[in-house]
Amino acid sequence: MVLGILSFNRPAGAQAQPEAPPAPAGEDALNAAPATEPASPPGDASAARAPAAEAHADAPAPRGAEGPGPAAPAPPAEGEPWKKPVSVAAWARVGGRLQNPSARERMDRLLGDGELDLMFSGEINRFIGVQGAIVAQFGPTPTGGNMAGSATLRDAIAKLTFHDLLNVWLGRMIVPSDRSAFSGPWSMGPWNYPGFFEPYAPPIGPRQGPLGRNDGVTVWGKAAGGLFKYYVGAFNLHDSSVSPLYTARVNISLLDPEPAYYQKSTYLGEKSILALGVAGEVQREGSVESLPPPAAGAPPGVPRKDTFGEVNADLLFEKNLGAAGTLTLEGAVYKYFGEFERFDYSYFALASYLTPSNVGVGKLQPLVRLQQAKPKGADPFLLIDAQMGYIIEGHAARVALGYQRSDLSGEKGNALFLGVQVQK
Repeated sequence: MVLGILSFNRPAGAQAQPEAPPAPAGEDALNAAPATEPASPPGDASAARAPAAEAHADAPAPRGAEGPGPAAPAPPAEGEPWKKPVSVAAWARVGGRLQNPSARERMDRLLGDGELDLMFSGEINRFIGVQGAIVAQFGPTPTGGNMAGSATLRDAIAKLTFHDLLNVWLGRMIVPSDRSAFSGPWSMGPWNYPGFFEPYAPPIGPRQGPLGRNDGVTVWGKAAGGLFKYYVGAFNLHDSSVSPLYTARVNISLLDPEPAYYQKSTYLGEKSILALGVAGEVQREGSVESLPPPAAGAPPGVPRKDTFGEVNADLLFEKNLGAAGTLTLEGAVYKYFGEFERFDYSYFALASYLTPSNVGVGKLQPLVRLQQAKPKGADPFLLIDAQMGYIIEGHAARVALGYQRSDLSGEKGNALFLGVQVQK
């Protein structure tokens, strides 16, 4: 079971599941998300679906952000409402997975993994903001893993705000590709980030980067308080040897607005959501380093030219039915283009239910998710997750216990997973 935001890189390099974004300040406060699957076989983050841990801008800041540390800044002076203190947060995910990575139908190996994200965000003035995060992880790897773990820079963003309709973010950030990327594993119902079909392989989905992040620039804006949002971005700007990855996305919320840059995959009944998102990516003349593994018969390691393309659409419906509980339905479909692309399409469909009142100290959330990906010239890949969630303090404290059944073109697998998530 993957813990936290594992490295989430989609085809732009090895990927782990995407992580949720750091808590931004102001509207994008500390609860702001593509991308993780268990570290045993990585399971949820590209992270990347390349955006790490990711809080949503429209969610409340994690409890305790005001905890021990430097003295709180003085309140803003009259006439300077934009001045806000720096927000700081720490998020952690720890989990275990019962499965043999080399014989996936056998549940005779217990593997554990974990992740800790440290995040901050603040505002310099009414036009300029900053956001950053580092992530530390431990757990199994393709070469066996070690006790030392690893740590890396997850986010480093300069944010320029000109108007609701015009914001410019520069630096390392989540690639605006689909709702799962914005949400990351931190703000979705399933423990495992979508797209992690194969052990230790990048998630199948939009191209992103490690932890679902990439280096670039995003121009985005919103109208009607967040009922409509658009994103346009250019990434891979850290490497002059490859062509930029261009992205675009439009999101329409027909019920409650989603005003922040980030979006959740479940609001746990706090909002009524009917949202549709459509997005696409294109990268021309990619080098071998920027493309996924070559198709059958193509020699590896040989520079090749190709145009990668991907389009996707996602739909989220969530309704708090009062005494009847909260119903959540979500789905997404992805189509891939390019001579060297391994898959034709992929999709997932999810249904969950949240009890209206506590059972003990938290609410129960049974959930089922179906995922499928179609390789070129092979039978489909299939994943089915059946999970029971225990929601203690929303996304800030939850537990997930579940079973996963996989069928990768005839190679079947079984796994049990358990995960614990806390945000402070």
